[in-house]
Amino acid sequence: MISAGMACAGFMGPGLFDLPPPKYFPPQAVVVERVDGTSDSSAPSMMSLESSKPASKKMDEQPKISETLGKGLTTGLDSGSSTGQTDMLDIAEKKNEITQPDAAAVGDMAQLSKPVKPVEPAENSKGSKSVGVDSKPPEQAVRATPLMVPRNSVRQIPTSHQSLSGSAQKASFLEIALPLILAGNEEIMRRRDAIARANQNDDRANLEKWAYLYNIQITDQDNNTLTRQLLGRADVIPVPIALAQAAIESGWGTSRFAIKGNALFGQWAWRDDAGLRPLTPTNDRAVVRSFGTLSGSVRAYIHNLNTHPYYENFRNARAALHDRPKENKTKILVKHLDRYAEIGFAYVTKLENLIRTNQFDRYALAYLY
Repeated sequence: MISAGMACAGFMGPGLFDLPPPKYFPPQAVVVERVDGTSDSSAPSMMSLESSKPASKKMDEQPKISETLGKGLTTGLDSGSSTGQTDMLDIAEKKNEITQPDAAAVGDMAQLSKPVKPVEPAENSKGSKSVGVDSKPPEQAVRATPLMVPRNSVRQIPTSHQSLSGSAQKASFLEIALPLILAGNEEIMRRRDAIARANQNDDRANLEKWAYLYNIQITDQDNNTLTRQLLGRADVIPVPIALAQAAIESGWGTSRFAIKGNALFGQWAWRDDAGLRPLTPTNDRAVVRSFGTLSGSVRAYIHNLNTHPYYENFRNARAALHDRPKENKTKILVKHLDRYAEIGFAYVTKLENLIRTNQFDRYALAYLY
């Protein structure tokens, strides 16, 4: 009886958080929890999001022992000029009070990779090309199993990461990026719970505030219709996809934008003071947006995919697959990200190759502890 009660509590836990309603009035600094327990208020909130501006260039469950990444190696690690990014600095009033993840838990990730061979990928901090890896895809299929990941939060790419190479650098990048992606998805799940509660409580005012946050036009929808629209946008990004995009767009954490601007996903902004200008820009107006912390980059990336018109097909396909197992979604959803880069479906091919050769599918069921 006690075991059954504990199991029920584990499943019901997320719904028990009494999250306050979103607030979008005077902008306030967001407090980001450091690993050492102190806080930082300089990190931009994911709610300080720039308005959408289409452009021709990049815009914008249960525990099991950790596993070791197999023989998968990566291919195609150039940064790829992206499109469809949400421009985020111009509507900083879109704020809400979403609870941050709990303090970091102590633990070690398993070894994540085998030796690799370098190839030419993204622009690093010195303007040269960053270290990548290349190999033939592994023949064996990857089976996703629940994977425990320590709740570590790295604020910026550590200097030690740049001195690594090959498999050591790749393992370091996964230790940095994977917990941040999982924390970002956790936050989205808490938002879904808050939206559902607002609907259950017939709280139209809060539903409309969520709709404002997620760029949904409010006309004559009833609460149930509006809630369905909100849940179609406020949803998680498959972990294998997010890992692959972070690896490509940041050159495995070695690009100048990742090191100096905490930018893991190559999102563009339209103000000179919002980020770093590429050494060889393809758009004179755009810069690669910088963030106060790496987590700010992850949260903005998730919000970008969840709101920008370029990714409507991605969101529709995700909604259709909502009840399917997590490990079965990546191969379908990745095909709807062709508008993330100006190279189109060649970008999708890069993502597919990188997911397959690095066996990123095994992280589909990963979770923080």
